[in-house]
Amino acid sequence: MSWFAELAGKAESLLVNFDEQTGAALRNHNGPKQRKNDKKDFYLQTDPPWMQKKRPIPRAWKKVPPSTESKNNFPVGRSSPTRQASQSPLRNNDNARSGSPKPKKLSKKSSPLYTLNNCPKTMVGDMKDEFGMHYGLRQRRSSLPTDLDMVNNDEWVYKIQNLEIENVMLRNELNVLNQEVTELLSRLRKTEDGNDVDHVVSRETELNNAQNKLETSSIQNGSINAENETLNSQLQQLKQKIYDLTNVEMSKYKEQNQSLETEICLLKDKNKELEEKLEEAITKAKDNEAAKLKLETELRHGQSTINELQNNLEKSKTECVRLEKEWETYKLRVKSMLHTKDNEIKALQDGLNLNEDTNVLMEQLEALKEERDMLSEATSRVRTECDEMKSYVSQLEARHSSAERVVAALRDALRDERGARNRVEAQCSALNKELKNLQMETGQTIASLRTALRDKDSELSHFRESSTSVRSTDTSALNVADYDVTRDVDTEKIHVLTQTLVQKQGKIDSLLADNNILRIQLEKLETKYKSEVVALRSNAHSVIHLQDTDCRVRPRSHVPDSALSALSMRIGVMIKRYPIFRLFIFIYMVRYCLRYIYSFMFIRYSKTEYYH
Repeated sequence: MSWFAELAGKAESLLVNFDEQTGAALRNHNGPKQRKNDKKDFYLQTDPPWMQKKRPIPRAWKKVPPSTESKNNFPVGRSSPTRQASQSPLRNNDNARSGSPKPKKLSKKSSPLYTLNNCPKTMVGDMKDEFGMHYGLRQRRSSLPTDLDMVNNDEWVYKIQNLEIENVMLRNELNVLNQEVTELLSRLRKTEDGNDVDHVVSRETELNNAQNKLETSSIQNGSINAENETLNSQLQQLKQKIYDLTNVEMSKYKEQNQSLETEICLLKDKNKELEEKLEEAITKAKDNEAAKLKLETELRHGQSTINELQNNLEKSKTECVRLEKEWETYKLRVKSMLHTKDNEIKALQDGLNLNEDTNVLMEQLEALKEERDMLSEATSRVRTECDEMKSYVSQLEARHSSAERVVAALRDALRDERGARNRVEAQCSALNKELKNLQMETGQTIASLRTALRDKDSELSHFRESSTSVRSTDTSALNVADYDVTRDVDTEKIHVLTQTLVQKQGKIDSLLADNNILRIQLEKLETKYKSEVVALRSNAHSVIHLQDTDCRVRPRSHVPDSALSALSMRIGVMIKRYPIFRLFIFIYMVRYCLRYIYSFMFIRYSKTEYYH
């Protein structure tokens, strides 16, 4: 933009010189009275608003026909942009600077409204002229902003609307200058009649000098127009390059969009597979829970059978103790009875009172001795059976202890299985949470990618619209510089977009890696789960047999209705199962018979003694 600043400075200096010359000409050719009138006119001439025609100042002087030289050299009023043959060099420069032939439409597009009095300051500085030195010179402001030096070269973006506003303002300034020049020339023409010949000659020389300066300015305008044409050609080339770049980038973005959509479809399929695997794992966990419930019921049944066996053992122990006590008492009674009988036999043998009754008694005694021998043999048998019962009780106790150990082992196994089930449930819940998080992240990434694609499409459409609008706008030096800046901005945006795409691709790769890691963890958990299921099944099939071949347990076909029937059934089962009960009943019956015989013999013996 340095060349533009130099160009603006040259134009400003040229306009200042032109105003100084016109002011000097007016000072030389106007009298003091006319200066007073000019002062009044100067104070009456306020700056017209932007894009508004200036009203002519009413004068009382005579109308003088204008000269052909002034008409040919200086344009009067505002000429249309289509008539290029009758335009002055200043108007050519104005048309070269202007972007569009209708500045009113451009002024509607601009956001701020500037006039000749309200406009940005110039780089050269505001001209504060005195009334006497610079007559008719207005305060002009250049269209460049004040903060041009403060803008960074790296992040400098200049809006096209501001440039259009500045072009319109420059055009308005040139139009105002042309109007002032025409007014001054009309005043000069009106004052020609009252001036001397010398003044006329000096005026003609000054006019010739002004014409020479205008010719030089027209030459400069031609060179500037040539530069503008070259810059326009460069701008067209840049537009073509930008269009090609946008097409290539659009194709790249479309390919990347298709690849991202395919990757998203693959991720969705993988998520579906993981959900199916999770459902299978949940069904397997439910089957495991059912198997565990079956094992728990079997354990409870085993514990109930063990408790029943323990109760039976305790009852058998108590009955054995009671039988031992009764046997000892019975032995003592039998010994006492035998001792008394032996004493009686000795007394009978010593008394020699042998009768038939005594012979019968002796025979009975011998029979009783034989019975005693038989009873001693029976007692020995009972003792052996008691020993066998004790050994059987010890075996039952050993089995009971082994059953308790098995129950403890089963409880530990159940505890371990419950812990494993809790761990598997926790892992399943963690996997569910991870799957949900993955689904959320994938949804967020898909939404962000879609928004990014929409933003890119909107930016590309904006670039296309801007390129089309740039084609329709004016091809000036300012617009060329702005297009250079916009091209840099576009390249920066494209670079940023490519960086964001690379970051999104990296995020997608990381998500795929996490998905693969989760899949490996799922496979490991499935293998663990299968091994635990196999172990549980093997433990479930290992049945513990607490019964032995010696212990004959018959199935309960008949269920008793009352307590007496149940007691009789238990007594019958005990008599059938344990022979000691049968022996006890037999001994009880023998004891009862012996008591009856002893009482009978005692009565007979008492009767015989009574008769003797």
